[in-house]
Amino acid sequence: MKGIQVEKVGGTFDYVEDLIKPVPGRKQILVKSLVTAINPVEPFMQGTGILVLSWPIVLGCDASGVVSEVGEDVSKFKVGDKVFGCTRLGHAGYGTFQEFFIMDEDLTFKNEGNLSLEEAATVGVGLLTAALGLIRGLKIELIPKKVTETSEWVVIIGAAGAVGSFAVQIAHLCGYKVLAACSPSATKLVESLGANATYSHRIPLEDQLKQISLITGGRFSRVFDASAFGTETGMGALAKHTGSNVKPKYFSTTNDWLPIEPVEGVEIDLVTLGAIGKSADEHQREVTAAIATFIPQLEKLLESGQLKPMEYEVVGDVGIKEVLKALDFYQKKKGSTKKIVVKVAEE
Repeated sequence: MKGIQVEKVGGTFDYVEDLIKPVPGRKQILVKSLVTAINPVEPFMQGTGILVLSWPIVLGCDASGVVSEVGEDVSKFKVGDKVFGCTRLGHAGYGTFQEFFIMDEDLTFKNEGNLSLEEAATVGVGLLTAALGLIRGLKIELIPKKVTETSEWVVIIGAAGAVGSFAVQIAHLCGYKVLAACSPSATKLVESLGANATYSHRIPLEDQLKQISLITGGRFSRVFDASAFGTETGMGALAKHTGSNVKPKYFSTTNDWLPIEPVEGVEIDLVTLGAIGKSADEHQREVTAAIATFIPQLEKLLESGQLKPMEYEVVGDVGIKEVLKALDFYQKKKGSTKKIVVKVAEE
């Protein structure tokens, strides 16, 4: 089987043709990879070895494809079904930078045809990370509600990225006014996704805090840092710029590697999508169970068009080797609001 493999920590991404085709186990499916996306986590894992369980490894975790084989006790999918989502990170056999890969039945989205293959490949990592941050971390109920003048604000930092763009949509859909932190060039994008107001994350910290206070009037108790670099802003806003009677307060962040100084009255949640599908400890099991609960609800919202996929850019032609071009292109285009995707095979 063909794929893109990394031999060791810090090794290069190499094209190989001698990979063993994985076999799905109980409650698993084997997926023919059709379109895969590029995420920051792939070069991160390549360079640091974090989340990788064994070497050599095929990376890639965000893809769309078609079911090629089903394992024992699979009931949701059949051969030929189109699927998409985020696979287990760092596990042999699950990487999407190869011709076939494994997915867990309960952690996989079914594509009923309303999303193109390319659109579907933009969803998994961003949407599930956002869902963990807002639903599990900020304790937002995933129930569609209308936004009104009296709706509470939620602050989303890094609103234009893969995670932030889905977070804006979820918060808006659940009846919250959204204050989005993004670069000025991304203002129109985040507003089109449901943001009620924006401010620039490039201005000094104190100016950011003043903007949050001015725009929300202190009527917020939830901050989601989708950027992983907004802890100081988020915690500062919750500590000093919410109403005195606002309790509890919630801060959720994708920064799960740097310690966060506790603030009285603020519940802190670290988003760890890397735990998906794993069961070595209670935290991993809890995150996996939460994702399995989210997916049926999120599928309906995607099918109805209430949640929209990311804008994307296709790199290269068709084939496994095109992943190398996409990885190189991604490194040169960091900061783009479009998801980089590559067609691994024809349907």
